[in-house]
Amino acid sequence: MWPTSIAGTMRRYRAAILVLACLVLCAEHTQHVDAFAGTAATSTNSPTKIAPTPKWDELTQSLDELTANENSEAPKVTLYRDTNGWCPFCERIWLILRAKGIPYDEQLISLQNKPSWYKALVPTTLVPAVLIHGDDSTNERRIVWESADILRALDEEFPDTPRMMHEDDANFQAAMQMNEELQSAGLAFVYGGRNASLTEEDKMDRRTKFLGELDRLEAALQEQGDGYFRLGKEFTAIDAIMVPTLERWRYQLPITTDIDILEGRPGLVSWFEAMDAYEPYADRVRGDRYSWVATNSMFLRYFGGGEDKPDIAAAIKRADETAETLSASFAEDMVTDEAGKH
Repeated sequence: MWPTSIAGTMRRYRAAILVLACLVLCAEHTQHVDAFAGTAATSTNSPTKIAPTPKWDELTQSLDELTANENSEAPKVTLYRDTNGWCPFCERIWLILRAKGIPYDEQLISLQNKPSWYKALVPTTLVPAVLIHGDDSTNERRIVWESADILRALDEEFPDTPRMMHEDDANFQAAMQMNEELQSAGLAFVYGGRNASLTEEDKMDRRTKFLGELDRLEAALQEQGDGYFRLGKEFTAIDAIMVPTLERWRYQLPITTDIDILEGRPGLVSWFEAMDAYEPYADRVRGDRYSWVATNSMFLRYFGGGEDKPDIAAAIKRADETAETLSASFAEDMVTDEAGKH
């Protein structure tokens, strides 16, 4: 047997973990905050306040309010996704569920320790997968895996919601193909360090190809005009498919490869502005700068080719230093004086 509706509990658990993480972050920087506060007191001869840690009762009330708002409708789908929110394929489905306005539950699956019930439920044992609850009168349920199949199934099962997959549209197909070529070139370049046989010329060729694919995307986006999604005014599945990787590259590549994908690409900047203003993405799914910077060095250690390679080791050092600078700024923001100065 496998559980059918424990995602509400899982959401509370995840939120509690996030709270604990914030508290741990504050604890880790106590020394830094004390030093900063001491400096401030010395320079101004005035007492310094540190923002109080919220009480558990207050946190519990906030979590209750959050989950009450999310559970206003009975879920029609259960989404199974990774615990960390790093899986780009999971992010696509998560975003599409929100874009279509389909009430859903979530269950987080540990990729390192997948439960036996999940391995029995999903033949590939991979995430994402969705359980479509079906009609209450028949109690028929449908499990779907593979992100492309899930996207099609959601359009099929919920025809009254905005259609996301437009595979009968030549422009949509062309955009999908362009994205595949960009993703392929990007992965080959970003993780080329894993291939010890690559020469410096090979690496440069991969970099050039990747930049060329970014420029192709830029040209296509400029055709749409400012503030538009990939294919115009309407958000579609191609936007959900593009954004997980582009979001990572936006924050990680300036540190690891000295490439800012937004520099000199106003079309891509405009597309990100449209995405950042799109509520289903911005309110819950979007990753922030610190999250992607902080995970950058770990990705490089696992997928970049190892710290024994000088260029990878240097990139890991830059990523760690940038993450430390950002986290230190959070601690400094907690320190205020009586005049409200930071």
